[in-house]
Amino acid sequence: MTLPLHHMDFVFQTKLGTYPLTAQCEMLAELGYQGFTVSAWSKELDALPSVKPRWGLDVGAIYLIYRRGLEDFVAGIFETIEGCTRIELALHSGDKVTDADLRMIERLLPICERRGIDIALYPHGRYGMQTTAEAVALCQRFDHPALGIVFNGYHWYAMQEGSLEARLDALWPWLRQVNLAGCRMSPLGWGGLATIEPLDEGEMDNFVLLGALDRRGFKGRCGVLGWESMGGDVYGNLQRSMSAFRSMEARLSAHPGWAVMTQLT
Repeated sequence: MTLPLHHMDFVFQTKLGTYPLTAQCEMLAELGYQGFTVSAWSKELDALPSVKPRWGLDVGAIYLIYRRGLEDFVAGIFETIEGCTRIELALHSGDKVTDADLRMIERLLPICERRGIDIALYPHGRYGMQTTAEAVALCQRFDHPALGIVFNGYHWYAMQEGSLEARLDALWPWLRQVNLAGCRMSPLGWGGLATIEPLDEGEMDNFVLLGALDRRGFKGRCGVLGWESMGGDVYGNLQRSMSAFRSMEARLSAHPGWAVMTQLT
């Protein structure tokens, strides 16, 4: 099991500002990452087509948030983005999935068909679509090949959705990508839910999550979630997460039975 490892560009957005795209790519390439997810509010989206030829990195996805009032902005990203064919879409137009969310997806799917883009719904704590169960319901409702799901270990854990094996089974037909983070339940974390940490910290057992994916034959990319609250040295945090991920992979390959738990919460 050797999966392509990406990192979300949030890790480069610190309290002091944002690292330029060149520095981001040089760090990721030097550390052995295969690519990254870029936030839609990046000021360097126009440069994405140059990322692969220049640094050998894949732009795995654009992370995009929809809330009421952003209809034209969201559609504009879908219409104009180059150098990437996947949008990770978080829905935040209310405190639950709303009719506005449904209309937005209906508007976007024809664009996806025309431009060869797919949507990976991004369940997100404190947003309208918070759980994998809500994302599955939307995929079932639209029944469209361009619509799938990101399984985000952080938000699954932070929302205490539970039943890891059952949740993976339920969303498996629509799984596009997996995102990971070190995290612990804490009112000091994002949204008062949980911290976002490098993969070698926190209480979340990412080794068990990787084992559950491996048993199901997952071969897609994994992304690491970062956030400005992590603090410290960005390069060091990237390095620690890479080392932790590859260590877990090697351990899982040698001892797959270690990742089988008697009970998963």
